[in-house]
Amino acid sequence: MEKVLSSHVGVKINEWYKMIRQFSVPDAEILKAEVEWEIDRMEEDQDLLIYYQLMCFRHQLMLDYIKPSFDQSVSDLVDKIENSNHQLSGMLQYYNAFFKGMYEFSKKEYVQAIQYYKIAERQLALVVDEIEQAEFHFKVAEAYYIMKQTHVSMHHIIKALEIYDRYDLYKVRKIQSLFVIAGNYDDFKRYEKSLPHLHKALELAEEINDQRLIAKTYLNLGNTYDRQQDYSEAASFYKKGLDKMSENNEDIKPRLFFSLSWTLFKSDKTREALENIAKGIKSAKAENNLFYKTLLNSLKSIYVDEGIENVRKMFKGLEEKKLYPYIEEFAISLANLYEKRNDSERVADYYRTAIKAQTEIQKGECLYEY
Repeated sequence: MEKVLSSHVGVKINEWYKMIRQFSVPDAEILKAEVEWEIDRMEEDQDLLIYYQLMCFRHQLMLDYIKPSFDQSVSDLVDKIENSNHQLSGMLQYYNAFFKGMYEFSKKEYVQAIQYYKIAERQLALVVDEIEQAEFHFKVAEAYYIMKQTHVSMHHIIKALEIYDRYDLYKVRKIQSLFVIAGNYDDFKRYEKSLPHLHKALELAEEINDQRLIAKTYLNLGNTYDRQQDYSEAASFYKKGLDKMSENNEDIKPRLFFSLSWTLFKSDKTREALENIAKGIKSAKAENNLFYKTLLNSLKSIYVDEGIENVRKMFKGLEEKKLYPYIEEFAISLANLYEKRNDSERVADYYRTAIKAQTEIQKGECLYEY
């Protein structure tokens, strides 16, 4: 049997990657199958085999991004690449670091994700593809947004969106970029600047009829109104998001129930909040989403159980994950709760916790260092 040229397979892998970046799952699956068939018949090329393994890794990240599966498939691919004993250089080194950063981000290991992105950035000069440059800036902006490094996040997301705006096939990434811009404006407390970006995202999501992104837009609109303490409007958007749920976007459900429950607690609608916490925990269990199950139980610790030890354990768990933004927001909620009860000692204690979390966020775990 005549061997397949590795150069031919390389071109096909590039096409496969293009479909991955466009979130075109059916096309990506077809190309993946074609590449797998040709890989078995290809002339020996160790670099191309590593490129293929990296693309399998990226393909699974795409699938998990669309619908998190929390299985071992991505982890197994990471182990396979690391155990290949093949020296990576150039673009392979870039893809390896970049994709690992995405993997750590998916596990909510944000500090580790940024460390991998910094390694990838050293090879960024080798990236001539504009869309790949946009992908890098988008993912870096997303991670810095989570870690509240707002100015850095905004710098990268604007670079990404400027590129995506030139290509009509990347509407999903445009919507996601608008989410990050709106979130950063929320952190600047410039809500009037955040809302137009979210309404534009909703318009684009409805244009491509993506129910998952429509639901996520409602989630983000709810978050913006919640931060303005317009709890009635926030709850309305969270409920609209829940109305958009389908079998293909069930993973968003725990997030919506968490946000809705927290808003209801803050507006003193305790009974309704508890009903939604119960639904949220059931949804989180069904999705095997330990993170939001923990957050939903944390709300119970704050507003219902109120046990000092439960709250302490909650903060310790969040600190171990370096999730300081959640610590800050939970601590402020607790301070506001005890302020209503005229318990000045606890108010001062939780504000100190919030300030400590803010300090850790500002330090950014030395994220700028190489």
